[in-house]
Amino acid sequence: MARNSGLLLLAAVLMGGTPAPPPPADLLRDAMNAPERISYVGEVQVLRIGAERSDATIYRIEHRAPDRTRRWYVAPQDLYGDSVITRGSTTYSIDVKRERLVISQDEDADEQIAARSNFGILMANYNAVYAPDETVSGRAVYVVLLNNKYTGQTTMRVHIDAQTHLVLERQQYGSNGSLIAQTRMEQIRYTNAIPTAVFELPAGLNRVNGAARGQESTDIAHVISSAGFTAQVPKYLPEGFSPIAGDVVSIQDVPTLHLIYSDGIRTVSLFQNEKNAAADLSHYHAIATTVAEHPARYVEEGPTTLVAWSDGNRHFALVGDLSLTELEKIGASVLP
Repeated sequence: MARNSGLLLLAAVLMGGTPAPPPPADLLRDAMNAPERISYVGEVQVLRIGAERSDATIYRIEHRAPDRTRRWYVAPQDLYGDSVITRGSTTYSIDVKRERLVISQDEDADEQIAARSNFGILMANYNAVYAPDETVSGRAVYVVLLNNKYTGQTTMRVHIDAQTHLVLERQQYGSNGSLIAQTRMEQIRYTNAIPTAVFELPAGLNRVNGAARGQESTDIAHVISSAGFTAQVPKYLPEGFSPIAGDVVSIQDVPTLHLIYSDGIRTVSLFQNEKNAAADLSHYHAIATTVAEHPARYVEEGPTTLVAWSDGNRHFALVGDLSLTELEKIGASVLP
């Protein structure tokens, strides 16, 4: 059997085609691991589309496997000239205008289909099926559709390089079928000849620690018990969503419980604390709403919505790529 498979692969190469793809779920899993073995340079275009506004980001990327990446921002204008260097689990954000270097730990810089720990949830909630092959940036790609098992709708369309299995394009769709996010790689070139100097830090910048992060854990019960106050959890979640991780973070020097829920693609974060540390929405155009008859405010940034409120004892905030109606429903179920 192995010999026949090898002959089929050789025949496909000699004929100038691509071998038959593996099962789509196996291809997705391999695509998540591709950056650990594939080095490349290119340009990435990120588009996030919301009801009120859309945001576009463009950056040049140089990635040397397994864990060195640099992103050079071309757009938008306020990010032009800035860059981000990732070395292992440490991320260095170079802010040239403020002449500072912001250092963060355990940032998930790679734009992957789903976190490794989340892959089982992804496959439990989505059917992965092939669509006709296409071409992205001159490369032959396999196209995988992720269809929600509960609604039957396509939530994500992933274009995977047929040769390297690197994700070259990803499109995410809302519940109404509209495109809400797209990430596309252009001018892709595979090379191992990326100088070490690309990932060196510039001298002369003020070093600043990024926002304090807690130790993320999949033991949700332990995280909740370590919050230091009586926390509430949602009694309602959209179909397929389940708790995947949590931590206790410091926001305005106040311990804040952070719980993460996901269906494998879409993610919702719930923040709560019992001190006077409400979400700071002063830099956004916040709109009034209600959560279970409590006054609330919400902000839409591209496809992401944030809704914040208080029950008089605790402050809450929900953030996710879900509709305001869904977030309000989740929020109402949090209250005792």
